Amino acid sequence: MTSDLHLHSTVSDGILKPADLVAQAYEAGIRILALTDHDSTDGINEATEKTQEYPDLILIPGVELSTDTNDGEIHILGYFLDIKNKDLQAKLEEFRSDRLGRAQSIVEKLNQLGFSIEWDLVKEIAGDGSVGRPHIAEALLQNGHVESIKEAFDKFIGRNGPAYSERRKMEPSEAVNLITTYSGIPILAHPREVNNLENLLPDLVDNGLKGMEVYYGLYSEEERLGYLNLCNKFDLLPTGGSDYHGPGRAAECDLGGSNTAEHIGSDLIQMHHDST
Repeated sequence: MTSDLHLHSTVSDGILKPADLVAQAYEAGIRILALTDHDSTDGINEATEKTQEYPDLILIPGVELSTDTNDGEIHILGYFLDIKNKDLQAKLEEFRSDRLGRAQSIVEKLNQLGFSIEWDLVKEIAGDGSVGRPHIAEALLQNGHVESIKEAFDKFIGRNGPAYSERRKMEPSEAVNLITTYSGIPILAHPREVNNLENLLPDLVDNGLKGMEVYYGLYSEEERLGYLNLCNKFDLLPTGGSDYHGPGRAAECDLGGSNTAEHIGSDLIQMHHDST
């Protein structure tokens, strides 16, 4: 049995509804899972209701926040947040509004570059979810401008792409503080994408960072060992997950494919119990 602590649904940029994601995760042998949509906890209630069908399945409520540094984006996961807190939900709504404005700006830039896509198509792809870059990448794919989601990011909408657009900047330490303010546990996501990682960790730890994704995606055993050593050095909890968005949606691996042992999820739950 495994745990998967990094999953996305249609509430943000995944392609499975929260209930369907729960069902497929269970079928994949996952017994502890976390729903971590971008800037939103709106899928938690649906996912929680679905878990009632599986008495041996544990759902951890989560969220993923995007932050910026001079060296690039850093994503912070928050687990066990007080999702009923109105102030927290107001903050998340602000972030989603920023995400929407950024997406509109990217679409405008693409059209100016001669790669025509319609905003209505992007919204249709996003459905009820918060519009993000993966939806724009899908629109580029559907219109024949690229041959894959990855190509869309690499050529056009990635950080160094010609259509990239900034969103409201938030420092990683701000995200960590925000999560702890609302009773959550902040975890650093996909550390391979973080430049100057070891230099950044002391400040994040001082601000309340509690863990790091060691068992992420298809990281090699050598990479995992390196990040595990950093966890030991900074007294961080090692966690992990697939970052699954759905079949064909720029996922590094399938549900549970990160091979994150069940005890990793149990350790996160224990940390939560110890802090309450």
